[in-house]
Parts: sequence; C-alpha cells; structure tokens
Amino acid sequence: MLSQWLRRVRWTRKQIYQSLTRALLPMGVVAALLAVQFQDPLFRMRIRDQSFDQLQKLHPGPNAGDIPVSVIAIDDPSLAAVGQWPWPRTVLAQIIDRLTAMGARVVVMDLFLAESDRTSPEQVKQFWPDNEQLDALLEHFPSHDQILAESFARSRVVAGVVAQNSYPSKPLPPRRTEIRSQGGEASGWLKDWAGGVGFLPALAATAVGAGVLTVVPDHDGILRSMPLLSMLGGELYPSLGLDALRVYLGADTLTARVVSKHDAVLPELPGIAGIVLGGAGFLPTSSDGRVWLRARAQSTDRYVSAIDVLTGSVEPRRIKDHIVIIGATSVGLGDIVRTPLGEAVPGLEGHLQLIEQLLTNEYLLRPAWENTLITTLVLAFGLALALMLAYLRPAWSVALTGVGIGGVFGLSDWLFQSHQLLLDPVFPTICLTALFLSLAVPRYLRTERDQRWIKTAFSRYVSPNRVRYLQEHPETLNLGGEYRECSFVMTDLAGFTSLMEKYEPSMLSSLLNEYLNGMIEIAFAHDGTLDRIVGDAVAVMFSAPVQQPDHASRAVACALAMDRFAHAFSLRQQERGIPFGKTRIGVNTGDVMVGNFGGKVMLDYRALGDAINTAARLETINAHLGTRISVSDSTVKQCVDFRGRPAGRLILKGKKIAVTVFEPLTEDEERSERVAQYREAYLLMDAESPGAAEAFKMLKAQFPEDPLANYHAQRFESGETGSLVVMSRK
Repeated sequence: MLSQWLRRVRWTRKQIYQSLTRALLPMGVVAALLAVQFQDPLFRMRIRDQSFDQLQKLHPGPNAGDIPVSVIAIDDPSLAAVGQWPWPRTVLAQIIDRLTAMGARVVVMDLFLAESDRTSPEQVKQFWPDNEQLDALLEHFPSHDQILAESFARSRVVAGVVAQNSYPSKPLPPRRTEIRSQGGEASGWLKDWAGGVGFLPALAATAVGAGVLTVVPDHDGILRSMPLLSMLGGELYPSLGLDALRVYLGADTLTARVVSKHDAVLPELPGIAGIVLGGAGFLPTSSDGRVWLRARAQSTDRYVSAIDVLTGSVEPRRIKDHIVIIGATSVGLGDIVRTPLGEAVPGLEGHLQLIEQLLTNEYLLRPAWENTLITTLVLAFGLALALMLAYLRPAWSVALTGVGIGGVFGLSDWLFQSHQLLLDPVFPTICLTALFLSLAVPRYLRTERDQRWIKTAFSRYVSPNRVRYLQEHPETLNLGGEYRECSFVMTDLAGFTSLMEKYEPSMLSSLLNEYLNGMIEIAFAHDGTLDRIVGDAVAVMFSAPVQQPDHASRAVACALAMDRFAHAFSLRQQERGIPFGKTRIGVNTGDVMVGNFGGKVMLDYRALGDAINTAARLETINAHLGTRISVSDSTVKQCVDFRGRPAGRLILKGKKIAVTVFEPLTEDEERSERVAQYREAYLLMDAESPGAAEAFKMLKAQFPEDPLANYHAQRFESGETGSLVVMSRK
C-alpha cells in the first residue's frame, strides 16, 4: 500500500512538473504581449496607426456642411494672374481688406512673413544706391509692410508662428492669450521645440492672435492628428486653429486640464485631458495635447481662389461671419501631406479640418479602458483555450479563436461608428493568434517521433533512396557540423527576369515548375543532395550527408545531364515562341563544413565554405566565356575519365589564386578537328608564344561558332596575352 501510494505521489509530481513546463511558453507569451501593450513601443504605435487608417477608410467623415470656415487659396490660377510668389504685401493687404469688407469674422494667415517685402520702396532703394531722383520719388510711397500692418489693424488677423529645431530662432511674436494649466503642468506632456519664427514685429503687433502653423505628419507622411498646444523655446503657444477659434468666440484665456499620474483613474489616463475654451466648452485631446482628425475627402466647396477675392467675384455668403484661412495650395509652393484616406492635400487642410471639428464638437478618442480590455481578453481567452485543448477536440479551439478575432474586429468597428472611439483590432488579434499558437503548436509537436522527424527533415534535401538509407542506417547521419570534401553543381537560367515581365504568372510558374522538376530529378538520379532552390537557380551537392568517394565524377555527370535536359527544354520552348534562355552551370570541388544549422527554431541541412562560392562564380563565368558549363581543375583532377578542354587560368573577382577552368566535351567533340586546333592554340597561349594571337584569329575565322575561340581572339585583339585572365566582373 505504501509503495503504491509513493508511486502515485511520484507520478503526480511528474505530471505537475510537465504541466508547469508546458505552461511556461503561453505564460511567457502573455507576459510579452501585455508588456508591449502597456509600454507601447514604436512598432505597436505603427500597428495602431495603420488600424485607425483602415477604420477611417471604411467610414470616412462626412462633409461638415455649413460650418463657417473657408480657405482663400493661393493657387495656380492666382499665381498666373498676379505673378510669382512672394506677392507684394499690398496684394495681401488688398485681400484682407476685401475679406473684412465682406464680413469675415477672423482672418487666419497660414503664411510665413518673417522678412520684409523686397518690392517695398525702402527695399528697392537698396538696389539703386546714390540715385537722388529715385530716392526722392520713392519717399512719397509708403512701406508695403506698413500697409499690410494697417490692414491687420482694420481686421481681426491671427498670425502664424513656425516651430523649428534646426537653426537659431528669432524673437517670438507676443502671445495674445493667457494659457493656464489646471491639475498639473501641461508643458511636461507636450512636444518641445527649440523655438520658432513669427511674423515681422510690425505685423505681429497688429494681429489679434498668434498660433503655431507648423504641420508635422507622422513617420509615414500621413497627417493623423493636430496638436492644440506646443512648447516653443519654453513658451506655451496654441495651434493656429485653436487660436483662430478663440478669436472667433471672443475668449481671452485657454486652460489645459492635466491629470497627474497619481490622480489618474479610469476613465481618465495621465496627461492632458483637454482644453477649456470659453463658449466652446471642453475640447478633449490625447495625453500629449493632440486631436485625432476625422478624415474626410477634401472638399473644394470650402476653397476660394485668391484671384476671385481680388476681382470681387466671390459670393459674400462664403465669407460673411466665417473663419477665413489664407494659405498656399499650389503644388511646389505649400507643404503637401497625405491623409489616412490616401489623398495628397495641402498642409492647411489640417488646420481647416481641425477648426471644423472644434466647431462641431466631434472628436475621435482612444478609450481609456483599452489596456484593461486587452488584459482581460488575453487572460480569459488563454484560460478558455487551455481548457478546450485539454478536454475538447482541437476544432473547438480553432472555432474559439475565430470567434474571438471576429468579435474584436466587430467591436472596433461598432465603437468607431457609434461612439467615435479608436480601438485597434489588429494587436488584440495578434494576441489571440499568438496565444493559440503557443498552446496548440506544442501539443501537436509532442506527438512527433524521431523517425518521422528524420524522414520529414531530410526528404527535402536528398534523393528518396538516400532517405531510406538514412532510416536504415541512422548511425551514418551526423547531426552536428563537420569538414568534408564535397562537389557542387550550381545552375542558373539566363534571361528569366525578362520573361517575368512578358508572360502571365500562371503560365510562367507552370513552365518554371516543369523546368525545375526535370533538373531536380536529374540531381536525385545521380544521388545528389538538393542544397537549395533560389528562384530559377538550383544548387546540388555531392558527398553529403552520406560520403561518396566518386563525388567529383557524379557532379560532372550530373552537370552534363542537366545541360542536355536544359538545352532540349529551351529549344522546345523556343519552338513555341517563348524565348526561354540557356542554363549556365558551374562545377567545383573543395572542403566545406556540412551539417544542420539553424538551431531549434528552424533546421537547415547545408554546406558552408568557399568551395560553394567558387562554384557559383564558375556558373556566372559562362556568360563571359560563352560556354554553358565550367568545371574547376579541383574537380577535373578527381575525374579519371574526364573529357574536356581548358578555358583558361582565371582569377575570379574577389579571389587571389587562379583557377584553371575546363569546358566538358562529348566524345565526338573531343575527337573533332576544332578541339584539336583549339588545344594547339591554347598551348601557344599558355606559353605566351607570339603566334598565339594569330592562331586564335585563324581559329575564330574557321570556327566562328566556337565560344572559347571567339573569347580568346577578342582578348588578344584588346591587347591581352597568356592564359591567365583576371576577371573584373562576377
């Protein structure tokens, strides 16, 4: 009884230990996912941004309708009529005066006027010094900047301030409103610029407001939000749109409501909760003082060409009691940003849409309970999935995962449409998928056995008969890495990239599969190991994993068989009208390290070493020599019955030692007069005899289709001598 109880206790402890061990992976996944959610690294932000873009594309914002906001666009027709930018300040003054006369409530200058007008009389005199008559004439004309300043004084103008970090700032214009912080310091949560540049002092003095006009898209060039407050050289400044709204409502102060880290409780998070502004009430923001823009298609109804204002052809209803933004929309003149809808719009569109949202009091907000929701979802889903996998069929866990993912996307879409809340559905989906994989995959992997592992892993690398041999003699399989002499055959298909641009993918993939299938079958027929397939290129190695004493002869025989198949295949396709290129093959022998590499995550049986690189270089050398197969002397030395002719002693690009390269020949070619004369010419070239050049010249004339004869004849014509060739290209 006691012994049975002890055995039962030991078994129970073992089971507990196994259960805890199996739980380590999903527990680690849960911890990592929650850490990402709470720490919010850059890649998490980018996932969220892309998710919000998709929501906005699915449900773009409606046109704001009769909101009193308009844009006076300095567009291409205006530039064509008035002249190139910058315009004289008198033209801008004329536009502002006309807008004021038509009843504009606020004029917002989304322009940069930090320097004096070069067309102004006092500026023109600098270009004509010592001209008393001109000086006397120009003294009767007022300064253009002063004319614009007087126009500012007759209107209610909000001037723009450019935020900057790159160069020393000029004195900032006076802030026309008091900005307070309630509950904490707002400055600690805002982007801090080194400083800024505002309008000319004379212009800034007569403006009734000053706001930051700088528009900064996100990392991918998409404008998703606009800040309501910014720090410029330690000073708080409102955005251009916010200060325009303040002037429009007649408010004197702005109050930033801040929630400190100690006081933060749901549904609020630490940071800036929003801005309190007079008649507009409370304007909610993100923790860093930004407002997410509800993307809508750009509406031309709000845009009025500046030339229409100057010519008086604008309907007064489009200006009266409006906030009017003056800015550049001509391509190359103003800044261009992209919206979440994919539109390229002028930067002032950000100010326009911000003012629209502030006036309509409609905001996109992230729910403060997002972290709590995802934490609850991950823990509950992980527990439910673990129970299902333990007691139910696997299909139930798949169904639960599908329902969870669908529910998250449905909830995100409903919150966006009904409550204008931005909840990212992609990262929760990643969480559910990662949990499913961390629980389900190990369960299935535990059912695998060593024999199945060997068969599955190596059937991808060696011919089928070698798989059977390894199963019958596993002691010949070394799972580590070892140095061994191997031979390699590297192939590549010339001109395949151009084919991809001309033919349908379905036809081309079928053609490539047929070609690769034939090449691989030849490799397996010679007991070669398929090292890898890269596009249309095939790499085959011999003497690994099972050693083959005749690996060099096998490699040459395999290369010749591949060449016959590839040449015939190419001719068949050309008869069909398909310009299928020729196959180039390189063969080399050398010491490499062979074994399994990649560790537990991914297993890859392959060879590593310079011998592989040399084989690849020999393959590409065919393009220069005009041959289809190039074999190195290290391979030829081990082939007793090798038939071929030398192509030259080549120093491959990136190498220092010459490799004697051979072109393999058939028995008939070996006995031909062409090859016999070539050998005689080669001996003269190898001995650097003066008669070598004439020998190859005659050989080229007699056998114009011989690629090596043509190659060496051209070398001698360009002034080269000898059989040693330094290759400048791969």
